[in-house]
Amino acid sequence: MKARILDEQVKVYSSMDANSVSFANLTKGTEIEFAPAIRRAGKLWVPITLSTGQQAFIAGETRIAVIRVGAIKQNSVDMLVDPEEGALVKQQLARNSRFEILQVLDGKKWVKIRDMNGNEGYISGNTRIQEIRQKTKAMGRKNILSGGMWLIAGLLIVYSNSSVTSGGSFVLLGYGALIFGAVTLIMGLVQFFTAPT
Repeated sequence: MKARILDEQVKVYSSMDANSVSFANLTKGTEIEFAPAIRRAGKLWVPITLSTGQQAFIAGETRIAVIRVGAIKQNSVDMLVDPEEGALVKQQLARNSRFEILQVLDGKKWVKIRDMNGNEGYISGNTRIQEIRQKTKAMGRKNILSGGMWLIAGLLIVYSNSSVTSGGSFVLLGYGALIFGAVTLIMGLVQFFTAPT
């Protein structure tokens, strides 16, 4: 996932060892790709990918702001050059246009965004937007586990009530659990194998 550094200066390490020498410093506003935090020898570390593609680590207490992805859920909205009424319109975004949410300003009155072409600007905080959850391997694993559990539950219900005297509605419930489990499992597998590493 993408994030922006909020601290004034952050040391970057090549390994998860606070005693090693940091080889770079990240300044406030620098964008990074990060993975879930890892605990090593009692200290929390965040794996990151630098703009050069190099894998590195920063301390777990580093303050970052996750860059979320959103989509316009109204007919259109003007993306302005500055966060103020009457500012020059940079471009107009149509319904379902996707963008990255960079910053919320002035008590949610304005939102700084970046469209998928890299153009940055501001939209009104009253704009109807939908946050799009990015696919992650962790989300895929969760759905695989959940789907597997539903499949097992469905199989147990169907096969334990397969006799002629069993109630039909209970068996129907079992088939429902089987279908739901299969769909969730497939969805989880797709998410796991297509999510960025």
